[in-house]
Amino acid sequence: MSLRRASGLRIDIFLHSDNLLSMTTPQHFRVSSHLKDIIGQDLVTNEFVAVFELVKNSFDARARRVDIVFDNNHNEIWIVDDGKGMNETGIKDRWLFVAYSAKADGSETERTSSDYRDRIKPSGQFAGSKGIGRFSCDTLGGVLRMSTRTSLREAVQVLTVEWRKFELDNKQLFQRIGVELEQADRFPEDAPITMPQDSGTVLRIGDLRSDWDFEKINKLRRYLGKLIDPFGTTEDTPVHVTVVDNRWNRESIGALSGPIGNDIRNLLAEKTTRIVVNVEGEAIQTQLFDRGRLIYRIKENNSYQGLQNASVAMEIFYLNRAAKHNFKLQMGVRSVEFGSIFLFLNGFRIFPIGEENDDTLGLNRRKQQGSSRYLGTRDVLGRVDVTAPMGMFREASSRDAGLIDDARVRDLYDAIRRKAVVRLERFVVGVMWPDKADQWREDASGFEQVSTRSRAAQLVAQLAANAAVEIEYYDPDIVDIFDAEAEALDTALESLVSIAESQGDRSLLSRVEAARARQEALEQSEREAVEAARQAMAATARANERIALLERQATYLASTQDMTVEQMALLLHQVLIYAGHIGAALDRGLRNLREASEAAQEIEGCEEDEDLAAAAAATRHHTKLAMNDLEYIHLENDRLMAVARFASNARFDLETDLLEGDILEFLDEYVNQVRVVSAGCNLPKCAG
Repeated sequence: MSLRRASGLRIDIFLHSDNLLSMTTPQHFRVSSHLKDIIGQDLVTNEFVAVFELVKNSFDARARRVDIVFDNNHNEIWIVDDGKGMNETGIKDRWLFVAYSAKADGSETERTSSDYRDRIKPSGQFAGSKGIGRFSCDTLGGVLRMSTRTSLREAVQVLTVEWRKFELDNKQLFQRIGVELEQADRFPEDAPITMPQDSGTVLRIGDLRSDWDFEKINKLRRYLGKLIDPFGTTEDTPVHVTVVDNRWNRESIGALSGPIGNDIRNLLAEKTTRIVVNVEGEAIQTQLFDRGRLIYRIKENNSYQGLQNASVAMEIFYLNRAAKHNFKLQMGVRSVEFGSIFLFLNGFRIFPIGEENDDTLGLNRRKQQGSSRYLGTRDVLGRVDVTAPMGMFREASSRDAGLIDDARVRDLYDAIRRKAVVRLERFVVGVMWPDKADQWREDASGFEQVSTRSRAAQLVAQLAANAAVEIEYYDPDIVDIFDAEAEALDTALESLVSIAESQGDRSLLSRVEAARARQEALEQSEREAVEAARQAMAATARANERIALLERQATYLASTQDMTVEQMALLLHQVLIYAGHIGAALDRGLRNLREASEAAQEIEGCEEDEDLAAAAAATRHHTKLAMNDLEYIHLENDRLMAVARFASNARFDLETDLLEGDILEFLDEYVNQVRVVSAGCNLPKCAG
């Protein structure tokens, strides 16, 4: 039953089995002023993230340009954009409405003019939609003075917020702490840069919570460069930084001022391997390039249900040693410190995916299973752009936890791994890695080798064998291996057959058949050459046996007689044998020394610990081989000297280290006819 008093208060009475009366009255939450800290400084703890959040708001306002000004003379930060701005109603109903986002409920899209809608990105796609990004101002400074207007005909709305008032007493109600809203005829006249001519918003943040010195502003530039456009591939709203500080020289200010952005794509595109994947609707198209050269382009159905309503564009680069070296020279930081594969949602970076220690895609965990088979985050650098309807992919409110995990996100990550990273990996590891010198190449000269083209043909053949994959293009040079040696040709013919059959290329099939006939002829010639070589070796063996017999006969001639012509011929023959051994060992030694020298040069350019260890190991290995060759040369030289000194007086086989005979007779002959003669004295006198 219900009772209503004259005052209008309604009292509900419920009868329970225990005959007790229970009355309910409506209550409401009260919000403490401490809420400002929770959604301000405590949520956005990083000042770089705070600046980025405010820049995102400018982008969402469809700004053509955003300026960030560090006025160190007055301890202020200005963020100025020429976006659509706000009127008095917009400030009251939206900006001052905590946690409300017009972007999330769609009303922001309705209010956006077509001039802005057609520019930058599709309507309805916004960087932020939580309704709390405006509190990033609190992270930067204690006072905010915002000036904004929607057109030149409208007055400028000026909102002043003193954030420190919310910090005085946590028992105060949040909504009871006032802010000031007034109107002005124009934007601030004391601004350090030019103000918007028509619509726009100017954030003037004072009472800064920290100092912004040269190093900090420089780090912010690099940070924003990675967040906004790390590859210099977009033509969206430019962001400019300006520094005003009378204490700094012109060079320091000039180094920090100017537009934010990078030019990594142009740096890497022509110098290494990259893969481009586009997921659009029901189709996935993949293109693989090596040093700017298109290797193949394929198309397949999109089997990812979670990506059917989204558009995903991926471009990932493989970083060989040459690319890493060039990156450091141009960017001033190592590639591993810059990041790996960055993820962008509707034009804005999802943090921390792609950071130095982030492994959201699981590449490093996979590489631990086989470092020589898989690519890790240190080996790749790239960008994934996702364009999706509002709410399809949700970013965590903490701003540094990536995307909220669900089936769509798992499909996205799987597509990045399987369609981009794994296919790039198969080409790099399977085709390029066997050629060790390719790590330092900046051009496509590696494809001049038949073995490299043969491996590439095998890779394309594997794609052709997949019924779900349509090959739209492949580089014709990778099948130009018909002039190769038979051994190399044999490994590639089956691959070419698969490619020709999948493409219906009769001309290629005819060339394959001709190559097979040529291969059979070469194999027959090889068999005949092997037989001829066998016969020649047998004849040589008989000749060597004859020479050995003559040498043994010669050693038993009288040692005190002058050497005959036949003895001299035998001696010279043995000298030539040892000289040949020394020459071969010298060739091996020089080759190993060159390999050791090249490995030592690689040490100077190594940036990664694993690359340094590999180069050092190669240096040690080839140095050891060279030392072994030198020791062998020393041994053969001793033998050569012994032959030159003693052969005319020794009665033993010069070409063997093992003798069968009377050891006493051997020692007697060696001591009396070799040692004594070489020493120039008789044994008894020398012994004394």
